[in-house]
Amino acid sequence: MTTAYVVKTGEQYLCTGEDGDIGLAPEIKEAKTFFSYEDAEKAASTHADAGYEIVAVDAKER
Repeated sequence: MTTAYVVKTGEQYLCTGEDGDIGLAPEIKEAKTFFSYEDAEKAASTHADAGYEIVAVDAKER
């Protein structure tokens, strides 16, 4: 398994927004994939509410 990461904030996930920036998606399948924990953490600290979660996922399924 190759590990990737997604950011969960509340009941939503960070995703790529329509303008190319970061947006929010209601389902994990729409979440933006980060290939390092550090990149996920950086995006979360910039775009997610406090209490966010970084979730490991199988990159092959993304």
